[in-house]
Amino acid sequence: MTKIIDLRFIGKWRETDEGRLTHGETNIWMMLRKPNGTFEITFETHYDNGSVENSTETGRWYIENDIFFEHRDSDDVTDAYHFTFFSSQIIQFVEVNTENEKPYTFNDYKMNENINKTQ
Repeated sequence: MTKIIDLRFIGKWRETDEGRLTHGETNIWMMLRKPNGTFEITFETHYDNGSVENSTETGRWYIENDIFFEHRDSDDVTDAYHFTFFSSQIIQFVEVNTENEKPYTFNDYKMNENINKTQ
């Protein structure tokens, strides 16, 4: 199959896991997906003890066979998600390959910021 860059995903998106992913921490992130298939994601992790940690990662994203793929440069793993656009401003992602009883699910919310879709 051919890897596709779907223009609907391009731009800045924001989300939080509301503590659902890892006990004792809440992650908030801002994802910038670019038209050239690269991304930058900035995490802000709040721990139950009150401390906060910030980190940034980069990688590549694409659509293949109606599945969203995201590969971080720091990992040897490519995450795969089914996706549904609730609107042009909200995307729901559901983890494809999971060992969890309930797949990891989250929504991205588009931030109001213009990006050149030809980059």
